[in-house]
Amino acid sequence: MEIQQLDILLRLIIAHLLADFIFQTDKIARKKKNGLRSWHFYVHILIVGILTYVILAIWSNWWAPLLMMLMHGFIDWLKTKIKSDNAWGFLVDQILHIISVLILWVLLSENTVETIWVAFAENIIDEKTLLIITAYLTVSFPTGVLTGYLTKKWQKEIQSSGNNESLTDAGKWIGIVERLLILTFIIIHQWSSIGFLLAAKSVFRFGDLRKGKDRKKTEYILIGTFLSFAFAIAVGIFVNFFLHSSKFIF
Repeated sequence: MEIQQLDILLRLIIAHLLADFIFQTDKIARKKKNGLRSWHFYVHILIVGILTYVILAIWSNWWAPLLMMLMHGFIDWLKTKIKSDNAWGFLVDQILHIISVLILWVLLSENTVETIWVAFAENIIDEKTLLIITAYLTVSFPTGVLTGYLTKKWQKEIQSSGNNESLTDAGKWIGIVERLLILTFIIIHQWSSIGFLLAAKSVFRFGDLRKGKDRKKTEYILIGTFLSFAFAIAVGIFVNFFLHSSKFIF
């Protein structure tokens, strides 16, 4: 089952990205937090409508830009009431905007929700995709927890020595990002990029640990890094084996 008029969806997404990130200045983003009391709020919603109309380029259609303005305005107004100015708030805000884009797309195109879902399930949610999703989830938090347990005794020694100057949870998130990158490099067969990643991390992470008093912390970071890399590489090899093995039937 095919999805019709994909160009409409892409035009709506482009209009949203331009309105929310290119044509929305820092001043508008800051001032519109006052909600309906701020004229910057209305300026932003007007920009959304104009860009939707121009990029959609269906000149006789006025209701689509107006509906997008209403949905976008409601989401932005809701955000001013919740006052969640963090990464999770941003993600929820953008997910709601994408949902509004999808709603308008369904109304404008020949698709139905059932058509889109069936096409998505048939062409995207297959065994290979599920395997890759499982791999990414595995190397993110679970592998980080395992690495933490394996290095726990050294972590206690570092903490007891008072040599623990670091940003809160910085190491955890660095490990997650590096494992996700390694897995991606392996899946796309860019093994040399892993060496570049290790070299780059060595420069930034170990460059300030040359003094003798930092030897314990250097060794601790090296152990954690090599364990993190090893787990990510192992999962990547496992995934590639099943993705390309003729004996594994999807």
